[in-house]
Amino acid sequence: MEREVETGISILVVGGGIAGLTLAIEAHRKGHTVQVIERRPEGTTSGEVIVITAPALQTPKKWPGFMERARQEAFPPVYNMRKFDGTPIGDFPLGDPSDPSLAIYRAKLHSVLFEYAKQLGIEVEFSATACEYFEGDDHGGVVLSDGRRLTADVVVAADGVGSRSWALVVGSRDPPISSGFVMYRVTFPVAAALENPVIAAELAGYHDRGYLYAGPGAHMVICKSGDDICWLLTCREDSSTATESWTNSTSIKKALEAVSGWDTFVAELIKATPNQTVLDWKLMWRNPQPRSASPGGRVVQIGDAAHPFLPTSASGGTMAMEDAYSLAACLQIGGKKDVDIATKVHNHLRFERVSCAQKMGFKNRELFHNTDWDAVAKNPEILGRMVGNWLVHHDPEQYAYDNYAKCAEHLLHGAPFENTNSVPGYKYKPWTAKGLLDAADGGDPVVEDGDWS
Repeated sequence: MEREVETGISILVVGGGIAGLTLAIEAHRKGHTVQVIERRPEGTTSGEVIVITAPALQTPKKWPGFMERARQEAFPPVYNMRKFDGTPIGDFPLGDPSDPSLAIYRAKLHSVLFEYAKQLGIEVEFSATACEYFEGDDHGGVVLSDGRRLTADVVVAADGVGSRSWALVVGSRDPPISSGFVMYRVTFPVAAALENPVIAAELAGYHDRGYLYAGPGAHMVICKSGDDICWLLTCREDSSTATESWTNSTSIKKALEAVSGWDTFVAELIKATPNQTVLDWKLMWRNPQPRSASPGGRVVQIGDAAHPFLPTSASGGTMAMEDAYSLAACLQIGGKKDVDIATKVHNHLRFERVSCAQKMGFKNRELFHNTDWDAVAKNPEILGRMVGNWLVHHDPEQYAYDNYAKCAEHLLHGAPFENTNSVPGYKYKPWTAKGLLDAADGGDPVVEDGDWS
């Protein structure tokens, strides 16, 4: 990798997931000095299928060899859409077929990023947990669980929804709100399942195959890639006692009840799950948070630490990687003397776009669960397009270069500035999770201005 001129900016990245490692690689390329700490032990990763669309794949084309490695681990970014009873709707690309998305298991993407960062010589310390964030006039810092204090010109909180950075960045944190839905999810070797004739007949001849079933009050994603298969079922659940966890497990019984009357393939695949056990992930909402940079600008959140996504958005990973390119570019433009301004420019350039992408998770889920099948019969694209053109046709690194100066003038001196990286024709309106959920419960569709397609 050819590095750009050294900036003298030191960056401490807290969290070695997709957002954190992407930032570390791009910040290294931009000439910043990077250190990463990760709370998990080395080699610990998990997760099912993830789709990274075109805007997050422009900058990595400048990382020699990276995209080739990632494509080797990926599978075709196309899914077979079906009605819950098995009626075919069509095959649809995820994103822009002229600039293909990256469909890949999260653990494999994480592995490719980590190995690439390691080969660049980027320092990653594992089993290091940040318990507290702080900042001074010219630095940010964290206190680790072992008592150490680490500082840098800027600290990037890429440590997920449980980030301790919220106390500093925002001052407080609202508790997550139950969406009223749960996702049952699991990945396992496909070999034993293929002994079932129904499953074998469906997957015969396919090395890779993706499905999305839409039904009343539920939808299911199935993905076979090589020797593995995963399924993810999102359905309604009593939300009165919902608590957020990524490790709870449960029997497949509730999943089978949710797909009663669905295509036989769906039920048989669920029954083929090893140990009859799946992860029980309660889907929790968080309101969009306009501030992701601390008051002094020395701590900044990216990825899930700044903006968690519902899986139905098909954009959580993309937005996390977009954050990384935008922040690395803003820091390069601002330089060491204006780190505090650069993080706030990044924040302003990103918020409205990310908030609209978050809302797409709600819109897509409502579409899958309350489908007008007569309308779909006339126009299958109603269900086929999960991410709109406004999301796909964007380059976050170039957008930062093009808009940094104007945005900085706006923040510092009140000069006019409006973002152009969101929904065309849409004037951003603040929204809350409760507002969307109340509208859904009342049967009121969320209708927006602008072109969201």
